[in-house]
Amino acid sequence: MPASHPQSLMVELPPDVAFLPAAAAAAENAAQVFGLDRSGALKLALAVEEFFSYLCRYAGREEPLRLTLSHGGTFVRMAFRFRAGEVSLRALNFAASVDVEGGGDSAHEEHDAELGLLVASRTTDRCSLESSGAGVYVLLAEVDRQYPEAEPLRSEQVLSGPVRVANPDGAPASEGQLRHAALLAAGRYPARSCPASFHRPARFADMVAYGQYHALLASDAAGRPAGLICWRGSGPRSVVFSGPYVFDANPDHTLAKETARLLTERFLAAVARTEPVCAFSERPTADVPEGWFESLGTLTLRGLTAEGDEGGEPETQAALFRHLREDVGGAVWAHPDMVPFLERQYDRLAFSRDILTTEERPIQRAPEHSLLATSFDRRRGLAILRPLLDGQDFAANLAAHVAALEEQAPEGQPGGAMPDILLHLDLSEPWQAALYPAISACGFQPRLILPHAGSSDLLVCQHVPANR
Repeated sequence: MPASHPQSLMVELPPDVAFLPAAAAAAENAAQVFGLDRSGALKLALAVEEFFSYLCRYAGREEPLRLTLSHGGTFVRMAFRFRAGEVSLRALNFAASVDVEGGGDSAHEEHDAELGLLVASRTTDRCSLESSGAGVYVLLAEVDRQYPEAEPLRSEQVLSGPVRVANPDGAPASEGQLRHAALLAAGRYPARSCPASFHRPARFADMVAYGQYHALLASDAAGRPAGLICWRGSGPRSVVFSGPYVFDANPDHTLAKETARLLTERFLAAVARTEPVCAFSERPTADVPEGWFESLGTLTLRGLTAEGDEGGEPETQAALFRHLREDVGGAVWAHPDMVPFLERQYDRLAFSRDILTTEERPIQRAPEHSLLATSFDRRRGLAILRPLLDGQDFAANLAAHVAALEEQAPEGQPGGAMPDILLHLDLSEPWQAALYPAISACGFQPRLILPHAGSSDLLVCQHVPANR
């Protein structure tokens, strides 16, 4: 995007539907400036219309609604900042449905408003909610730029050493090199081991160009791609990496091992010069050099091939981490039922943490409706849930999400096995820790701690079906 263009646009509007055309026009025009095509701009404008209309009914009247439209590199984001004593956004849930039959006029008006939210959530690529102080919220939605899918490269190539990282002049890898490497990785590794953007290589190259990802590319003596490793920030104090991916088909693996070692060494050297205190991966490849990382634990996931098809027996997926500098410790919140697991894990990992126990969750004092963020990658057959708002219906809402996700077959497997379902709890939030009994009752079990992956550590729980 040309540097002369603004990176964001902010407007403040009275919470009055008379200003709805102004909000929609701002969204459509900004979206096109920020790189969305006509269809994407209309999707964003529709989401802004529906969110603005809803907030005009339910947000506080004492201050204007602040709409910020921003360029996110490969997407455009809208964010409404508003004030409300209690907020109900249940229509944004993945498992949401709206009954527009029955009820009086007021009920019909409420159903129409929720139907608008439901449409907006299905039109955009991601929706979320953040708390910005007592009674202050930020409602976010994103629409991705469109990138074509490309067929992964599965041709075998025997490379020649020596291997080097970066171009001879020290310049970063070019867009074409990144695209080529992404397709090679997508062709040689299971879908679960690869970022989704590898199958849309132009998107991956743009994510690197805009700083959403960082990447190192290794080349052989002839300048052919020999390997790739990429990473991004996860919370303010950690990075999460994918790879290393190596592309040599030589059966003695000597060059492949040297490529993986060199990429891992350069990656750790690069991130050690930045602020994060640790690096981790939930999807390291088998090519990670032995002895360079420690185990966070394992997940038991369905076996998938590079094409995303069922591979038979479930796989054990290890998660790895490494400290980049001294971890001075911190405090985390836990429900009493979580404490034994956390104590064992923190002791094994030698993480210094003060575990603060929450009180029992006062369900009757919670808002009526809860909200969960859902990230569902159909190719990988993996869904990740995150609590955004507590509510009296949390247990039922979580169960509804599990049921809805179990009906979603992985790509290429219509009617096939259900996806793996994970739930992330941010242990900096006592209200999230207090949800644990309801989460456990729904069939989730604690599996991993991801250090500093959110505002604090994240607890990863995995849904274990009764037949597994």
